[in-house]
Amino acid sequence: MNDTIRTLLAAASETAARREARAAWVKATAAQWRAAQRAMDERLDEAVDRLFSAPGFPGEGDQNGGGAEEEFERLFDEEEAKVEAFRKLLTDVAQRDVWPRELYFGQI
Repeated sequence: MNDTIRTLLAAASETAARREARAAWVKATAAQWRAAQRAMDERLDEAVDRLFSAPGFPGEGDQNGGGAEEEFERLFDEEEAKVEAFRKLLTDVAQRDVWPRELYFGQI
């Protein structure tokens, strides 16, 4: 009977360790997602200041302003991809219960 109790206690602590590892991963990934969002906001703010606030920036309808808009859109797409990578990881966990491989603990 003591072996059975030890086995049950070991399994329970192993399950708790798995939950703690997954919770730590979620917290770390969410922090990285928030940091990526902040970095995106900062880079885009800087780009707006640099591209659209410069002296001599063409007004609306001016054919020469397209380059700044294209550069901003390219930068936006690059930054959004970084944010989306973290968002996808968190969405996969929340909606489909799909975790990174290292968090399955051989229990697939």
